Order: sequence, then C-alpha cells, then structure tokens
Amino acid sequence: MTKSWSLIVFIAGAACGGAAKPATTEPKHEPAAKAGDPSCPMVVAGASVAEEDTDKGGALVFVTTGGDLMDLRSRAGALVAMYGTQQGPADAMGMMITAGAQASVEEVPNGARVVFVAASPDKVGALQNELRMHAAHLQPGSCKMAM
Repeated sequence: MTKSWSLIVFIAGAACGGAAKPATTEPKHEPAAKAGDPSCPMVVAGASVAEEDTDKGGALVFVTTGGDLMDLRSRAGALVAMYGTQQGPADAMGMMITAGAQASVEEVPNGARVVFVAASPDKVGALQNELRMHAAHLQPGSCKMAM
C-alpha cells in the first residue's frame, strides 16, 4: 500500500509541476559580434549617453550600468576611429556626426567620453547642437535615431 501511495504522490506531483521546471530565458543583449555597428556603444547592455559642452566643442559620454565596460570602451574607440576616417557603413555611429571636428576618447568611470573639438571657433555652437541632438535621439540597444 505504501508503494502505491508513493506512486500516486509522484504522479500527482509531476502533473502539478513537481517535475523540473523548464529553464526560463531572459532577453539577452545581442552579442557584440552580431550587434552590427562596431562604433555603437549603445548596444552594450545598460548603456546610456549624455552630451557635455566644452569650450572647444563637446563630448558624448557613454556609460553602462552593469554591461560589458570593455565592450563599451572598445566601441567608443571604434566610433572615434570611424569618425576620423569617415569610412564605414552609412548607418554607423561614427558616420552620423557630420560637423567637422577632431575626435578623441577618454576613459571615465563606468564608460567612455568621446570628445569632439571643433575645427574652428565659429563651428563650436553647431557641433554642440549636433551632439545634443544625437544624444537626445540615441536609443538604448541601438544607434538608430528615434525621432
């Protein structure tokens, strides 16, 4: 009788979810190799961007809250390299910034700061406006512009 009772309990448990639960899948961030634009820090999990005005231009400051910091910094470096050569896919982040400037990258806590120095003092305002516009429209998870 106890063997029958154990079998009934086992079957009832299995029918009610007593069996191993299937693994839940959390949405995963697209791996860097598949994330498309290598110059886009926004594809790093937890990435955000802010614009900072400087005396000679401006900066885009990319930080991540828990994402791959080295990937974000690598992508910020790629943004500077692509911007410097103006070669890359038309939709690449490095190709979006059109105002003539010199670009460099600096490490900041939890991210990278991409600094743009205007080619001449009369272009500082236009560069700052463009950087503000880009920072306001960039979406987490991609560098597609949200309008």
